[in-house]
Parts: sequence; structure tokens; C-alpha cells
Amino acid sequence: MLEIAVGKRRDPALIFLAVIAIGLATAFYLYFVVDKYSLLYYWDAVSHSVAARKFVDWSENPGLGQIGTVWMPLPHFLLIPFTLVNFLFATGFAGLALSLPCLALTSIFLYKMAKALKLPSNFVVPSFAAFAGALLYATNPNILYLGITSMTEAPFMLFFVASAYYFQLWYQNSDRLRNLILSSVFLSFATLCRYESWFLPVFLVIVVLGVLLTKKNRSQATNRKVLAIFSSVLSLSSIVFWLAWNEYHYGDPFEFSKAQYYSASWYAQNRPFRELLFLQPVNVLSVYGVTALVMYGPLLLGAAAVGYHFFRKARMDGKKVLLLFLALPPLFTIISLLIGIGEMAYWFNSRFMVLLSPLVIMMGCVFLAKIDRRAAEKRIIVVAAIAALFVYQLATPAFSGVITLSDAKGGYSVKENQLAVHTGEALKSLYDGNGSIMILTGSGLEHRVMITSGIALRNFDEIIEPSTWKASFKEPWSYDRWIVITSHPGSDAIQTTKYWLDRQDELAYHYNIMYENEYYKIMSLKQ
Repeated sequence: MLEIAVGKRRDPALIFLAVIAIGLATAFYLYFVVDKYSLLYYWDAVSHSVAARKFVDWSENPGLGQIGTVWMPLPHFLLIPFTLVNFLFATGFAGLALSLPCLALTSIFLYKMAKALKLPSNFVVPSFAAFAGALLYATNPNILYLGITSMTEAPFMLFFVASAYYFQLWYQNSDRLRNLILSSVFLSFATLCRYESWFLPVFLVIVVLGVLLTKKNRSQATNRKVLAIFSSVLSLSSIVFWLAWNEYHYGDPFEFSKAQYYSASWYAQNRPFRELLFLQPVNVLSVYGVTALVMYGPLLLGAAAVGYHFFRKARMDGKKVLLLFLALPPLFTIISLLIGIGEMAYWFNSRFMVLLSPLVIMMGCVFLAKIDRRAAEKRIIVVAAIAALFVYQLATPAFSGVITLSDAKGGYSVKENQLAVHTGEALKSLYDGNGSIMILTGSGLEHRVMITSGIALRNFDEIIEPSTWKASFKEPWSYDRWIVITSHPGSDAIQTTKYWLDRQDELAYHYNIMYENEYYKIMSLKQ
């Protein structure tokens, strides 16, 4: 068997340090060499950072009132301390401060999960294969980019993979109730990050009930069975909280699923991608399959397919249960595309493909372990296989690019976004710290202006469609010293912006234009 000169106990520490070092090097390269806004290319990365900072730095109802709907709140809570540091907030390094440790810890859990696989005939995944799998995950350029931004994928993947790991341990030894409790807790955290995990708590409860009804466990004490069931039900707690929150604040427990302007279903119905995918399984599988091929490459996917073949042939109890646990989040994505509430178009939303990574990595580790066992005297074969996987993966950006980065940059490069950056930079140089700033752009563009300007969020007076109740909306000169307005607003500010675009003479009576580009104006109150 191939051995590696690394102590098993030191492997997790080495993985953590390696991933942190690689992530920092990548982030510094992107920021200092490529583009200082490269960590903020994703629209949602900017908005997540702004949403987190609003809990503390906002003029209207800061605190828990900023939880909102649609976006799950846990990533925003975790981001708060980093977004309060102005440099980290304005540069995107606040996202790195949260996501990169999450990426490193996820890699460690993948390593542990591979090591914990119990296959027949005393066949285990050796340390080198688990180590390689962990680093294949973290060094995938597409996953790595997500792991240095404030997108929610990195914290979600940490909680999802940690839950899967402890579920695996509990399923292999149901007497260890601690593992079930930890799986449930991490799963409740995952469900408070992204909706793709919402199938899993129900699945966990069903599996626990099934295990407790087996002959092996029928003789267990009743109180222990009750505790096991309670532990699995604990995984539903965040879902119950989210439904209750939406009912309390919006009068509808499912407001998050249909909120105008913001929900995934609203976007799907108002953009063209749905037409290609709705109830068209061939198109869905084509888009999903091609994106997976580009993101992971034919070598890793091929290795995972062969590993799955070995895994499927193995005579072991519960192998389907673990695979299904790992497969449910990507299946959620596929189902959402089919029923018309999700969007994907090759590179667009390619970040969803990260949900498939634990399954790919686990089966890839099985493949490496199997060829190591079969080629014990020909270690060069195993070394060559690992080298080929890493070389192809690391060389991918030179040929097909980094599709998550391409997706992010595609959104960042649209004209209204570029001009919003210029407007934010101009506002930064003009604003003297006096007076509030009415911003009429729509939430997505306003967040870009805010984060680029570096001005405290509490100085902004946000005007979007639900803001017409504000006195400042109809008479801004009595409340706001500054106005930022665009002729190309986002969907949640079309009418409010049009109101003042149609009354520019009235604004001109009270305000001077201090800066103007093709889409935006910055105005200052006349003295």
C-alpha cells in the first residue's frame, strides 16, 4: 500500500494550513494584480456583505429587523464582525475572512469522511487518498473562488459536509448518540444557510426511525430511542424558525418563496432561463451535465464514476443511505430547475454545482484507494493518477477558464454595474460626512454604490418600491442633503425612480449636479 510521510493526526492541520495559504495567495493575486474589485464581482457577494453590516450600521430599524425574508440569515450573522471593519467590507476581504476558514474546515471533514468509510474485507480509504480528495476539493478553482468571497456556499458546505460526516459515523454505529446530535445540529445550521438542504432533516428523521425499528435496536431502552428521535427532529428547528419568522413579520410562512423582486421563483418567472428548463428534463440534464463536466473535468468525474462502480458492488449495509444524503442537495437543484423556480444556463449560476462536490470527492477517494490496493507493487500508477487529477484541475483555468469567476465577472461587467462603481467612487470623493444620501437605484445597484463609496450605511436613505411611505420620498430636500439617482434602476425601484426622473426640474431647483455619467447623477443640496 502507498504510504505518505504524514502523521494521520497532523493531516487535518496540514490540510487547514495549506487551504488557508492557497486561498490567501489567490485572493491577494486577484486583488493586487487582477482587479481590486475581483472579490466583489458577484452581485450577491456585495449584497450579502451589505445585509450583514445593516444589522449594526443602518438608519432604519437596525438589529433583528434586518433579517428580512428570502435569504437565510445565518451567513449574514457570521459575516457581521468582518463587515464592520471598513477595509474588509469595502474590498471584499470580509467575505474571505468567513468563507476561507469554512473552505478549509470543509476539506478536513471530507478527509475524515473518506477515512471513515467502512468497506468490506477490511478495505479502508488510505490517508493519502483522503488527503488528495480534500485538496482536490479545496484547490478546484471554481470552488476556491467561492471560498474567498462572501457568497453563502462556503458556510453552507461546511455545515452540510459536517452533518454528513457525523451522520455517517452514527449510521455505522447507532449506539453513539453524540454523533447523531452533532449531525442534527450541523444540519440545522445548513438549513439556515441555503434551501438546498431542506430535504435532509426529513430524510434524517426517516432514517433514524428506520434504524430504531430494526431487530438490532428493538431492545434498546425506550428513553434512548426517544432521545434519538428528539435528536433527529432537532434538525428541523431552523426550518420551523424560518417559517415562524416569515409568518410573524410578513403574515405568510412561505413569503420567502414568492416575495416580489427578491425570491428565486420571482426571478425565474421574470427572466428568460425558465423557458429552456421548465418541465424539460433533457435540457436540464444537458445544462447540469455540461456545467459539471467543465467544473470538475472529465478525469475527476471519470474517477468518481469508477469509484462509484466499486462502491456500488461492495457488500456493505447502508451504502445507499450515505450516497442519498450527499445526493439530496444537488437533486434539490435539479428539481427546482425542472419545476421552474430555479435558474441555470451553463456558466450562469454554475456555483450551484459545488453541491455535487462531496459526492464526487468521496467516490474519487474510493477510486484512488481501489487502484492503490490493486497496484500495491506499482505505486507509480497511483502517483500518476493523483498527479493527473491535480495537473488537469490546476491547468483548467488556462483552457476553459474558471466558470464561477466568469459567471461573477459577467454580472459585474454589465454597464449599469460598471457605472455604479464609478458613481460610488465619485461619491466617496465628494461626500464630506455631512447629511444623508437618498439613493434611487434599486437595491442591487445601491449596494454596489454603497460598498464602493466606503460611506457608513447609516448615512443612506434607501428608496425602493416599498419605501414610498417615507416623508423623504416626496420631499427629499427637507431630509437628504445628497441624492444618487439612475436612469436604469433595478426592478425594485422602477416606479420610485421614475417618479423623480419625471420631476427633474423640481430636483434641479433644490439640488446641484455634482457628478454625472451616462446612467447616474450625484446631486448636492443648494446652500
